[in-house]
Amino acid sequence: MQEYITDFDKLISDLNKRPVDADRLVSKQADANTVRLFDYLKSIRGKKHIAGQQYLQSSELEDDVYFAETGDLPAMRGYDLMDMDKKKGDDQVARAIKWAKDTGCIITMCWHWYAPDNIDEPEHSVWSFYYKTTSYNHKTSFDMLKAVEYGTKEYAFAVSRIDKAAAELKKFEEEGIPVLFRPLHEANGAWFWWGKRKDDPQACIDAYRKLWYMIFDRIENYHKLTNIIWVWNGQDKDMTVHPNTFDIAGDDIYSEKEDDHTSQKERFDYISSLSCGKLVTLSECGYIPSPAEMRRDGAGWLWWLPWWGSFVYDVDEIWKPVFDDNNLPVKNEKYMKGSFLSDAFADEDCVTLSRLPFFKGRETLPEKFRKSDKE
Repeated sequence: MQEYITDFDKLISDLNKRPVDADRLVSKQADANTVRLFDYLKSIRGKKHIAGQQYLQSSELEDDVYFAETGDLPAMRGYDLMDMDKKKGDDQVARAIKWAKDTGCIITMCWHWYAPDNIDEPEHSVWSFYYKTTSYNHKTSFDMLKAVEYGTKEYAFAVSRIDKAAAELKKFEEEGIPVLFRPLHEANGAWFWWGKRKDDPQACIDAYRKLWYMIFDRIENYHKLTNIIWVWNGQDKDMTVHPNTFDIAGDDIYSEKEDDHTSQKERFDYISSLSCGKLVTLSECGYIPSPAEMRRDGAGWLWWLPWWGSFVYDVDEIWKPVFDDNNLPVKNEKYMKGSFLSDAFADEDCVTLSRLPFFKGRETLPEKFRKSDKE
């Protein structure tokens, strides 16, 4: 079988021939379920926003906090393809598929892409997504510039992992589940190996774009997946990619201000200016923006997605969850002080799981979530 190689010039030429249309998915072969989800997202633009949550551990204690406070759950669940490279713990893809099949919830997948520190001896190397210039204990010197250069070991590694990611995403396709796919996130920073390094920013920008196009081309034109909605999360004008390779522009905001539930209007406007008219979302956050503030400021984030663990519940000095007398995780008051969470979920513009048109009913939930005093 002939090797498939992304022809960057031809790809860009083909993309340029297509008009940019924010009302249509960039995928040429999107299936009916994927189009249906995209149509729903468009229908609530500027009117409502989806309550989401990112998960990691299989216990998914975040749900216990949400349900105890609100009697409801997030309508969108975020998971990660990180497990596919170096299996750690539970299979996030399998968990995501089960939730989507059982409840009708929306799934978004990011990709903390593990790469070996030593490409010559990957099996005897530290693997990480953090770049070597960071202060993290586990980091990699994997070279993005070589990863887009055909014929290098880095290129072969990158292609193999893209194909592996496609195989994971195909599992969703086989079950008829659309995926909001967000690869190469936070590319404006230097903390991930695919980011804009300070030592050679322009070379990194060029390589990042090529890597994005490799991912897009292989998933769309080689593997021909039919269930992908593309979320670009480059977060900076320098990291923009062709508008015919993404459907939604995302921003990740971790405010250092105390109790910051503002709408983040300035960031919303900035990402909107880079989106070419596409949908705009808060693809990660620490603080959830207040629905009232969003409404007042016209900051129409399509969804918000708090990060997992200690952004939702308290942890002790060794980062273990803290439980109350009823064996429920204690809500982290730093990010969800007082009645904020229940007020946010009760807001008429907030789409929770029970308000999602695709929700299949409370009887499809795990037993502990089937009944609520708040019903």
